[in-house]
Amino acid sequence: VIAGLLSTVDAAAAQLPPCHAPTVTADCREVYPSAAADAVVLGHDLDGDGVADQVTIRLEVDQIQQQIWPGKFMTFWVFSLPGNGMLTPARLPSPTIRVQEGDRIRIILENTHYFPHTIHLHGTIHPNAMDGVPDITQAAVLPGHAFAYEFVARHPGTFWYHCHVQPDVHVLMGLAGMLIIEAKRPHNYFHHVVIGAGRIRDVARAEREAGYDREYSLVYQDFDDRLNKIPTLYRDPLEIERAMDRDYDNARRQPDAFTLDGYSFPYTLRDTPIDVASGGKVLLRVLNAGDRVINLHTHGHHFIIMARDGYAVPEDARIIRDTVTIGPAQRVALQLRPGNDDTYASGPGVWIMHDHAEHTVTNNGISPGGDLTAIIYPGHTDKTGLPKVATSLKRFFDPDYYAGKVPVFDPAIYHEAPRPTKASA
Repeated sequence: VIAGLLSTVDAAAAQLPPCHAPTVTADCREVYPSAAADAVVLGHDLDGDGVADQVTIRLEVDQIQQQIWPGKFMTFWVFSLPGNGMLTPARLPSPTIRVQEGDRIRIILENTHYFPHTIHLHGTIHPNAMDGVPDITQAAVLPGHAFAYEFVARHPGTFWYHCHVQPDVHVLMGLAGMLIIEAKRPHNYFHHVVIGAGRIRDVARAEREAGYDREYSLVYQDFDDRLNKIPTLYRDPLEIERAMDRDYDNARRQPDAFTLDGYSFPYTLRDTPIDVASGGKVLLRVLNAGDRVINLHTHGHHFIIMARDGYAVPEDARIIRDTVTIGPAQRVALQLRPGNDDTYASGPGVWIMHDHAEHTVTNNGISPGGDLTAIIYPGHTDKTGLPKVATSLKRFFDPDYYAGKVPVFDPAIYHEAPRPTKASA
């Protein structure tokens, strides 16, 4: 089945005219490190706006291990572009997909996993047969089979996609990614996939016209290690299924790993720092792909809530906040205005950003950790690329710190500090 679908894609690609886009090869294929050459194929420019309006993206399902904080390896399931030979671009989170309003999209799910899966295009306008709900709108895609999800990207905004087979397990194993529909513009060149989410390097034309010089895809997830380790405990898929879908009780779920774009602090500082510059405007697209409510808080900055769940907030209803609540499956678009003023920003430096539910900024119950990252201005990073801080980040990169073997405070302070005296009456 997979071979038949791919031969159709290959045959169509062979007939395509040159796309004249800087992001693709002469035969209209986008190139991604470690991905197969035909993972993303662009088709014809149907409306003469200078960019392809047919987009075919292949996704497979991979089981991976990822070190999310020093010394902590976890098992995840992710959607991924197919690999190139022994190489693979698979990582957590599943890739951010970007298309343009009006595009005809074809996402081919190649089920390379041992369980059935589907793709649900959450929040988009699409045909009922493309809704990805097993047994209701389609049969689940069995191992070794494929299914092509075809739809027109009708409404610009921030959406997401996820597996809808046993979603209480599959989504929380990592099978979720952001889906961005960009507003239609002529010659709107951009890469259609952002592996690992994070900084979006090629800001689309509509965002540039709105004054944005930087854009980020921020995917927040939470995991219960008791669930994620199950696939490593058994070799028989029947045993894995029983352990996950019958023995594991999701109602008693206890998440103990909290990630931003697949990593926890301090790795977030390397993988997803929020680099800004005074006088610019930054667009933060935020997806809560986890099972908790997020109270996202910025230090030293107040953002403007521009959109919720893919739809713009009317201009006269936009509010300025330093904390925004984002429920499971919700998306918000936030505007940062870096600089030093009386409203939006407190000036250059290193300012942290995190969920204000305090247990979510821990690793293994030890602080600081979790989804904490930083808003960083030019001149405030060291030669290693880490933010310049008042003391040192070194101990947070030591696995022993999160194993509980390194004390929070230097023991010397208890011997060297003067003892407090009683205040006089």
